[in-house]
Amino acid sequence: MEAEYRKLISYRKTALAFRAFGGIGYNYGKYDQFGKTLPFFKQYVGGGPNSMRAWGLRRLGPGSSIKPFTGSGSTPDRYGDVQLEFNAEYRHPLFTPFGIKVNGALFTDIGNIWFLKGQGHSPEEVFNINRLGKDLAIGMGGGLRVDLNFFVIRFDYSYKVKDPSPTPDNASLQNKWFAYRFFEGGQFQLGIGYPFIF
Repeated sequence: MEAEYRKLISYRKTALAFRAFGGIGYNYGKYDQFGKTLPFFKQYVGGGPNSMRAWGLRRLGPGSSIKPFTGSGSTPDRYGDVQLEFNAEYRHPLFTPFGIKVNGALFTDIGNIWFLKGQGHSPEEVFNINRLGKDLAIGMGGGLRVDLNFFVIRFDYSYKVKDPSPTPDNASLQNKWFAYRFFEGGQFQLGIGYPFIF
């Protein structure tokens, strides 16, 4: 099941864009051969140019887990059965060189992914409403949008304001606000089109 709400509030030259998304999936019956999570092609992921932009694609969560991406006990991709996400973006014009509109944006992304079933997963990886405040990741950033009329090229840089699932090397920074050095805790994203359709 999934639910999504999107709202664009346009002003004379600027706009505010909001998006809220919630999704949950349950593996049952004949799909037990996939294990304790959803099949790979149905899993929820966080990070990337259209999601939690302060994290690389499949690099967020699950929950407040601390795992390496390489080596022994590693999880190269992060995925889950539950996703909650909220995005807000302020868009404004910057300049128009050679007739090409270049717009700016300031944004924040809040959310995470989790497993639904506890078997085989640590409590920090499983969705629990009582841990929601601790488990939510927060990123903030800014970007440029080059509007070529028929499509938009998007350059975003986002910073991890609050990271619930850092790598073991950064475990001491878990859930601390503005704990990363600016360029160590950030992520550049290149996208085509606006992140929430409009």
